Amino acid sequence: MILTVSILYVSEQNGVPRAPPLLAGLMAGLFAMLIGWRLLAAWWRPVLFLMPIATVLSFSISPWWFFAVSVLLIALQWNAVFNRIPLYRSDKMVGHRLTDFMQSRGYQSLLDIGCGDGRLLVRMAKACPNANFVGIESAPILYLIAYLRCLKQPNCQILFGDFWKRSWAPYDVVFAFLSPEPMLWVWRKAGRDMGEHSALLSLAFAVPGIEEDGLLPAQHFDLYLYEQRGGHQHADSMGKKKDS
Repeated sequence: MILTVSILYVSEQNGVPRAPPLLAGLMAGLFAMLIGWRLLAAWWRPVLFLMPIATVLSFSISPWWFFAVSVLLIALQWNAVFNRIPLYRSDKMVGHRLTDFMQSRGYQSLLDIGCGDGRLLVRMAKACPNANFVGIESAPILYLIAYLRCLKQPNCQILFGDFWKRSWAPYDVVFAFLSPEPMLWVWRKAGRDMGEHSALLSLAFAVPGIEEDGLLPAQHFDLYLYEQRGGHQHADSMGKKKDS
């Protein structure tokens, strides 16, 4: 909005015919996108470009459109609103690290808790056609995108719902890219549900107070590895060590 107003002001002060507001919004959006091109992730580019245009158009748009957009944003960021787990996107390197890890251990299944749009799962499913990949997502729109994306991939499945309420026992690997907030609870559930010799891998966020069993560098962030050495018994004993 500031860029748009600045463009209108400068053009008027220099005797240039006043630019139509929509054109000023287009120019401001292009300028903002160029500024953030190297500083921010690629998905920010259309956001930066469209925000000034949306601001200009908002003066002539029915308030109902704002309500519709709000509903859409809540459907996309459901977990951020209700569970304080925002939407993050994993890059290709994370998929490579996970598939290499699974192949090195002979693992045959992976569960992605909070799988987002399913892009990471599809990449891994294509890279490891003999393994099974399952994602759980509770944000309605993200679930639909992930479900449709995995339809043509026979070893990829997307489930709708709360990953806390589902068992993680059938899986060799559980992958999480959540936030610092739930990590201790994630680690405890992994200890209760997962079998011996399985593994929990968390991208970027470590379990507070628990030392990881290994680190897998994945370009921008590390994957924190937590080995499961006896299911529920292992989690309880580690928890007692932490509390003592």
